[in-house]
Amino acid sequence: MHPLTTTTSFLLTLLFCLHLTTSAPSNDSNNLSNCSQTFSCGTLKNVTYPFTGGLRPSHCGPPEFGLTCDADTVTILKANSLSYRVTHLNHTSQTLRLSRSDFHDNSPCTLEHTNNTLNNSIFLIDPTLETLSLLYNCDNNSISSSGLTNNRFSCDIYGDTEEGFYVINSNPYNLYSTRWRKIECKTSIQVPILPSNGSSLGEVLKEGFDVSYVDPYSADCTRCYKKHPGGYCGFDEQLGKPICICNDQLCPGKQKSLSL
Repeated sequence: MHPLTTTTSFLLTLLFCLHLTTSAPSNDSNNLSNCSQTFSCGTLKNVTYPFTGGLRPSHCGPPEFGLTCDADTVTILKANSLSYRVTHLNHTSQTLRLSRSDFHDNSPCTLEHTNNTLNNSIFLIDPTLETLSLLYNCDNNSISSSGLTNNRFSCDIYGDTEEGFYVINSNPYNLYSTRWRKIECKTSIQVPILPSNGSSLGEVLKEGFDVSYVDPYSADCTRCYKKHPGGYCGFDEQLGKPICICNDQLCPGKQKSLSL
């Protein structure tokens, strides 16, 4: 074949591919299937919108509600740098019980020295919960001299032992105690916890805390269900907008930008 003909064929093919790429919508509006499916993992059964995961593709709900199932038993919700285990979920009351995955070996030791990473406009922490402060890489002598040695713990970090200290805001050694504030530590985090009832530190962290969740697109979904009975509320993640799904595709009507 003549070199010029080969070059021309290549350019035509390239232009055709570019046309397909630039003209394609952010979601395939004709392949929005499986939003009738539910998410089940371990003790959590038949979870629906706004949550996605498992048999429910990402277009079936907002990205903040994406779930994964670990070893067919543990439900995980990721929020930025942290992963949370979901141990309870109630659609009626719109509540979850979460616990940080890095605290599930009955130990307060972690390399993730960061506070709650949940979107606080969507996941609202129960204001009646207590606050557990965990202090890491503390000076051993300052802990001993404080007289609060019952609140200490040790962490094995890459073969080195680091001293830690904890305080709960409802006990006598609260955040305003002059004694514990004399303890010298390099970093600290705060974790919401349920009332401890004398449980061990590891058990308290493993039990987790309660949050209520809010779907910021609930009004859009109400309009979707009202206008298209039998339809499903979904989400276009690239455009950051809700969509209404009928028969595995966008419902008829004004959804030019895949929004309601």
